[in-house]
Amino acid sequence: MQISEQIKNYRKNAGLTQEQVANYLGVSTPAVNKWEKGNTYPDISLLPALARLLKIDMNELFSFREELTEKEIGQFVNELTEISLESFTKALEMAISKIQEYPHCDLLIYSIATVLNAALTLSDVDDEKKLEYDGVLVEWLERTADSQDEKVRTSSIFMLAAKYVQMEKYEEANIFLNKIPDTVIDVTIMKTNVLAHQEGTDAAAFFLEGKLMQAVTNIQSYLYKLIEMEEETGNHCKAEEIAEITDHMVSLFGLWDYGKVVPYLLIAGYRKDVEKCIQLIKEVLKEAQKPWNMVDSPLYYRYTDTVQGKSFSGVGNNFVRALAAEIENKEEYEFLRGNKELEAIFEEYLK
Repeated sequence: MQISEQIKNYRKNAGLTQEQVANYLGVSTPAVNKWEKGNTYPDISLLPALARLLKIDMNELFSFREELTEKEIGQFVNELTEISLESFTKALEMAISKIQEYPHCDLLIYSIATVLNAALTLSDVDDEKKLEYDGVLVEWLERTADSQDEKVRTSSIFMLAAKYVQMEKYEEANIFLNKIPDTVIDVTIMKTNVLAHQEGTDAAAFFLEGKLMQAVTNIQSYLYKLIEMEEETGNHCKAEEIAEITDHMVSLFGLWDYGKVVPYLLIAGYRKDVEKCIQLIKEVLKEAQKPWNMVDSPLYYRYTDTVQGKSFSGVGNNFVRALAAEIENKEEYEFLRGNKELEAIFEEYLK
């Protein structure tokens, strides 16, 4: 960041006008205006006083800090999420620029990789580009997998393992999985109690809502996998029972409604039931077009003013592309390829 932007941003954060800065430093208001536009720079003798006025140190004034605060990272990640819904390429360029600015901020790099990994899955970029972008994400995660921050390190290792599984590089995935500690103590409730005393009940409840969402989403993934495994082993009745449980879970925990259809689609896919698959694909595409209003649930209503809590315009279309690509590329869906009715359905949703 240029010093001009630092002066402008910190002046606004301090609630000062350009005129007030000028009066304090004994310069003209147009001079301050020129500093903030980058046309000229303050005299070196004014810098200590300017830093004191803005309540920052000289390192911050010159952007010499290697780290960002968690709040600053959160603000950037929220902005990046919104941009990624419009254009993955633009979001990637924005991320690369930020990482070049703070190359040693592991939490920033890991957070960016997490957001862009999710966005890439739903993006409409072609397979060749996806492979290229995956390489960028893996490179970033390999950097943070050696982080001194234990939480960032462990999370990066786990995500790397997941990426390698996705890329069908199972030996590499196993190397990273073996680095994850077997026993992890869940301190969520303890952290919630501490946060309640430090920042108040609302802040603590907001934190707990986020942890709950993460846990419920993980459980949903576990249930999907169990359905697949029961079908693979021929336990069809068990697969159907788990599908019903998964269906109910969506309503109970305020998840996106398309998740109710997915378990039955998994079963129909394993049984190669073309007619049922097409019926369920119609349903899942219809539901995916509807916004997920998570804040309607009493479990997550504190997310109203966050990016996560807002309806994601464009996510539905990206989901359609992702599903179409999965059917086109995955071996288990080969029996659906070339089906004219299915091709017409995707053409309708992708136009």
